[in-house]
Amino acid sequence: MSTGIGVALIARNEARFIGGCLESVRTIADEIVVVDTGSEDDTVAIARSHGARVIERPWPRDFGKARNWAVEAVSSPWILMLDADEVLVADDIPVLLEAVQKPSADAYNLRIVSLADQAENLSEARVTRLFRNDPRIRWEGRVHEQIVPSLYRAGLTLASLDVRLLHYGYLNQVMADRQKLHRNLDLLDQAIRETGDRATAAYLHWQRAQTLIPLRRPAEALRDVRRAMALLHPTEPLQALFWITLARAYAADRDMRKAYRAIQDGLTVFPDYTDLAYLEGTFRMQERDWERAKAAFWRAIRMGVPRQHLQSELGVGTFKPLWQLARIEMQLGHMAAAEAFYLKAIALQPAFRPAWKELLGLLSNNPAAVIGSHLSLVMSPAQIVSALKMWPDRSPLEEALLDWASQSADLQPQVS
Repeated sequence: MSTGIGVALIARNEARFIGGCLESVRTIADEIVVVDTGSEDDTVAIARSHGARVIERPWPRDFGKARNWAVEAVSSPWILMLDADEVLVADDIPVLLEAVQKPSADAYNLRIVSLADQAENLSEARVTRLFRNDPRIRWEGRVHEQIVPSLYRAGLTLASLDVRLLHYGYLNQVMADRQKLHRNLDLLDQAIRETGDRATAAYLHWQRAQTLIPLRRPAEALRDVRRAMALLHPTEPLQALFWITLARAYAADRDMRKAYRAIQDGLTVFPDYTDLAYLEGTFRMQERDWERAKAAFWRAIRMGVPRQHLQSELGVGTFKPLWQLARIEMQLGHMAAAEAFYLKAIALQPAFRPAWKELLGLLSNNPAAVIGSHLSLVMSPAQIVSALKMWPDRSPLEEALLDWASQSADLQPQVS
């Protein structure tokens, strides 16, 4: 049965990820087009083994141009644009199919959930990845390319879908393997030289600052983010992201007084941007300023999930501050309070494994049945089973807890 969806992506040396990416869209893709820009590994062979039509072209030093090569090769009415290191979440497929079968817009923003080595850096952004196959819709930009400007010029409509793509490209080892940061910096420099548009220049300088911080060049990052801020009106939506980056750049430069000032100034302009309050909490924790850290995390909880912002770290207004409060109480020796916060965090986000690991570490001297009884205060045995089954590398204690929960839910015990 045809879905009307063609999947398009660009790739280079993506053998590690591309199989999982293409497998995740196997049931919904009428066609798959992969533009390979010079792979030296098994990327092309893996793509073809998953039914993709592979177009091999030399790298043009322009991500927008490469994406457009893939878009132009798709014949289906709708295009789902993926990165090779992304996976479509299976549970969200019905929402995606309904969006193209009963469209309410010409293009849709999807939720890109970027996984990170440190759980506190898990982030989510809404990015336009599903759109009609219309020659007026094209990607623009050498790096951190965008499709929205072409939508607006054509007078087309844009809506948001609750459809998730898991992105693995920001894991530290992946970044190191690809030397992404240095590559992106080079392309950003070229793009800045070429642009004459103030908004585009602001966006590029912000992305340059973001790239410089992990390269341990905070002084340059500060210069770039200040340039970005000066180019846009103070209330432009991008400015909320600029304040976050300014605070992080000051922290990287070991000037915490200015980092905290940037957070407070940012909250003055964007009082509903929970990410700023949560960031203050993480900075206070690093300085072991427990009481101020707790105050910041409680503020984040009161603010809740940020709405109508271009980018937000996943869980900053819900389970993440609860998890951080649990860790603070552990540091203070308040074990009962720590357990309560861990349980609340897990109840809100059962898939958040760091909270599970730390809670089980706290309760590790107890039998699985006792731990299970504690967890049963906030979730059913069936929910415990569902959460633990998500992780193939379970510890012996997690296995014992899974067996207990399976029996308690009147299910067959998990066979490893």
